[in-house]
Amino acid sequence: MNARTRARTRWSRRRWVLAIGAVLVAVAAVAWVVVVNSSGKPTSAATQVVRVTRGTQTTTVTLSGTLAPQQQANVSFATSGTVREIQARVGDAVSAGQALAAIDDRDLRNAVTLAEAQLTAARAQLQTVRDADSATSAQVAAAQAQVASAQASADSARTRLSDAVLSSPLAGVVAEVNLKVGDQVSGASASVSGLSGSGSNPLSGLTGLTSGSSSTGAQIVVVVPDAWQLNATIGTADLPSLKVGQAAVVTPTGTSTDVAAVVDTIGIVASGASGAAATFPITLRITGVGAQLFSGANADAVVTTATLPGVLTIPTEAITSSGDKVTVQRPVGSGTQSTEITIGRRFGDRIEVTGGLAEGDEILAPVGVVVSTPPRPQFGPNGQFASPDASASPSR
Repeated sequence: MNARTRARTRWSRRRWVLAIGAVLVAVAAVAWVVVVNSSGKPTSAATQVVRVTRGTQTTTVTLSGTLAPQQQANVSFATSGTVREIQARVGDAVSAGQALAAIDDRDLRNAVTLAEAQLTAARAQLQTVRDADSATSAQVAAAQAQVASAQASADSARTRLSDAVLSSPLAGVVAEVNLKVGDQVSGASASVSGLSGSGSNPLSGLTGLTSGSSSTGAQIVVVVPDAWQLNATIGTADLPSLKVGQAAVVTPTGTSTDVAAVVDTIGIVASGASGAAATFPITLRITGVGAQLFSGANADAVVTTATLPGVLTIPTEAITSSGDKVTVQRPVGSGTQSTEITIGRRFGDRIEVTGGLAEGDEILAPVGVVVSTPPRPQFGPNGQFASPDASASPSR
């Protein structure tokens, strides 16, 4: 190897050493930056300046229940027999007194004929006794009793014959038919429940009618389809704040449809219990029109229990609680100042300020937590409703 070759080799080795050294220096510098940054204080969460506002707030109670027609007739044959004819189908509009189904009435007609013949014979016997000169008062009384008994038997036979035809007690729409031709039925009774429906179109708003097994046990169910209600329950804590006539909004489960309603009835006797908590029945009468409602469907509701004007509020996330002390951060120059405040009721994402701040004061709140407008219109004053939690102080 000549001198020129040896010099070139030494220079190549020197360049590799320099390159490796530069890489090691860069790695050390990056590590130093990471260590320095990790040993410092963590960066605080981003905040934004918001103002203390005064406005109208509402308190609410939420509940869940089942939609049902306000008026419903559960009808069944009042006499036993074999179903001969069914004249109504699910979805048919019917008038009050209209025939829905009939049973075989041959035996019932024969019973009427026999009872009327016995009544005729009893009356003839009474007349014979009265015409007899030797008849005593006891004999006349006995004959009269026979006539009364025969009359009662004839009336009962005629009633059973009329009961062979099942008729609708109200004008509405057939919601369930739980009969087939040839079925054997036994005597039962009809019932009508709920409020009176209204409207000129008997099919207005009717959806979700079914045939088959009936939850009511009725052979035929007729409903008034243009008037609905929500049957629900409430707990003991909510009972004192609810009153008949309070405005509400009902949202059928699985939809974004809001329907106006009012509190119609409130039970004061517990209808059930969940663990140690009693529940009470409540009915909301649907007042909104045009929405498609389904009998038996689940729905949620929010009842507006109070409207409070002129309430001073701030975002709930702007407060910090430590024991009984509640504070907020206020911007002062290039820094912040901790200010102690007193708070009251909670209204959704906002909380009432009862002391320590005035309307228009600026405070700091985490970015992205201030909700000034609901994502879609809600029922209540100014298109808003509050959280059902109207507690005196928040739980942090």
